[in-house]
Amino acid sequence: MQYPFLGTRINHGYVCRAAGGTAFFAAEALNQKNGVSHGFSTRLGGVSSAPYDSLNLGWSRPDPTENVARNFQIFCDAAQIERESMVIVNYEHGGTVLKVTGGDRGRGFDREPLAFCDGLVTNDENVVLITSHADCGAFFLYDPVKRAVGLAHAGWKGTLARIGARAVELMQKEYGSDPKDILVSTGPCICKNCFEVDLELAERFADEFGTKSLYEHGREGKARLDLEAAAAIQILDAGVKPENLTLMHACTYELDTYFFSHRRDKGDTGSMAAYICLK
Repeated sequence: MQYPFLGTRINHGYVCRAAGGTAFFAAEALNQKNGVSHGFSTRLGGVSSAPYDSLNLGWSRPDPTENVARNFQIFCDAAQIERESMVIVNYEHGGTVLKVTGGDRGRGFDREPLAFCDGLVTNDENVVLITSHADCGAFFLYDPVKRAVGLAHAGWKGTLARIGARAVELMQKEYGSDPKDILVSTGPCICKNCFEVDLELAERFADEFGTKSLYEHGREGKARLDLEAAAAIQILDAGVKPENLTLMHACTYELDTYFFSHRRDKGDTGSMAAYICLK
């Protein structure tokens, strides 16, 4: 999938990295950097039963907590991260991004959750940022100059609220990051062909991001909306260089072998997790 209206220097695609009996989707541009580790989990290699089979990482699902805990240990072992180092967003499908430090390790896991937020940034090498997903997209951010990272969960509400751009802005404010230095990738998400919404919502996106190319008319009163293109526009608007942006183009709805999908599975499904950390 290409977006002529965004220009031609953006990177496209993903790598699928097998590890520890499971696999992670990643951006090659970030995967090649020695100073950062990141990935978006798949449903492979866990212990949960159908319809949460098998690496369900969603605590809110009706899946025994011991299964989810075991799945998170599989996730950590495969990603080579310490379980106690993780901090997870307390998402509300909004646009709030928070700075976290080593003092927040374990928040949302073995400790109290953070305040409501859908995005996190840090420059602490002892912290792993975590977000949850079941069709909603992700933003991975890495500043190799100021040594900082960011991660955001982006459903349609967060995308419309420009949560990716807000993460860039918070990295500027907290760490002195220059957007031109930041590498950004989207994560897997439901694609335009599979994401039908009310036409009114699609038009709100067109107004916010300045192009009707974000949607195509579908059934009467409906449209197919492209969240990934909206993600790209906000990142470029925030000052990130096109050549520093990767769009994965991995559809959670279509790639059922790898991903849970809230829409495809009519809400009765598991959850993936994304992570990023300095190393």
